[in-house]
Amino acid sequence: MPIRDKDYAIAVDLGATRVRVALVSMSGKIAAKAAEPTAKRGRDGGVVSEQIIRMIRAMRVAHPVEVKGIGVASIGPLDYRRGGPVRSPNIPFAFISLTEPLRRAFGMPVSLLNDCNAAVLGEQAYGAGRGKQNIVYITISTGIGAGVVAGGALLLGRGGNAAEVGHFIVDTAYNLPCLCGKGKGHWERYASGAGMPVFFRHWAHEHGRKINRASVCAKDIFEAARAGDPPAREFLDEVSKINARGISNVIAAYDPQIITLGGSVTLSNGKIILAGIKKYIDRFLKPPVIMITPLGEDISLVGAAAAIYNGGLSKRHFNDTN
Repeated sequence: MPIRDKDYAIAVDLGATRVRVALVSMSGKIAAKAAEPTAKRGRDGGVVSEQIIRMIRAMRVAHPVEVKGIGVASIGPLDYRRGGPVRSPNIPFAFISLTEPLRRAFGMPVSLLNDCNAAVLGEQAYGAGRGKQNIVYITISTGIGAGVVAGGALLLGRGGNAAEVGHFIVDTAYNLPCLCGKGKGHWERYASGAGMPVFFRHWAHEHGRKINRASVCAKDIFEAARAGDPPAREFLDEVSKINARGISNVIAAYDPQIITLGGSVTLSNGKIILAGIKKYIDRFLKPPVIMITPLGEDISLVGAAAAIYNGGLSKRHFNDTN
């Protein structure tokens, strides 16, 4: 894509599976993008920050335009004072330092956000949330998370990790321990890409259902259901109930005008997931508009850039560390 705009930000999306780097214009257009599997072998989380620095340098060499700053959308939970994710359940490092290595390497402003917080800013700036004051974005991917704009402002919480909805309790029947190691019955344990296969095997055992393979991934389950496999279809109906409980909790907690859904599991299986949620959702409050994000997999990238254009976040946002 030709480089035509005058104002650009570098956007980084650090996920458990992939690292992506993009050059994003102020209008939210992605001029260039690169992706690599997230580094997971090395002495410490520094291997990830080194990977990101290398990718940004390559991007800047290929596209030598003026850049206003670097916006980073990262898996969580985040320690904003230290500048990176800590003890993320889906990555093998206790801490990954992001903001300081990037500032030292490039000498420009760096804004760090939880990936879902970045995504909801992207939705507000460039997507289905434009003109709305109360928005929730939910990702169903390797894990489950959310970003919330309430009253026009990003909801951060005490330390910037508000809206970790993947750890809402949505089940007490199967009572499976969460991948986070901190509790049981969490939404992420049942309906995320990482959690669903184990739940499928547990569900099949509990209900005396035979499944074709001892080990499956979420993609296999959805494909089997689309092919008419009875256990897969019954299981996804159970997952729909789980997802509907999670969404119902989100509505009760935040009362949004719109909920948009994204993440790899959702984007690959949107019709099934959306239909299941709408089938079983609680009607305690009037449901908002619920839809798949129009920004697709790039929502966190454009949101990270939007944070740079809007001045970013700083430690002053997080005065309460108790």
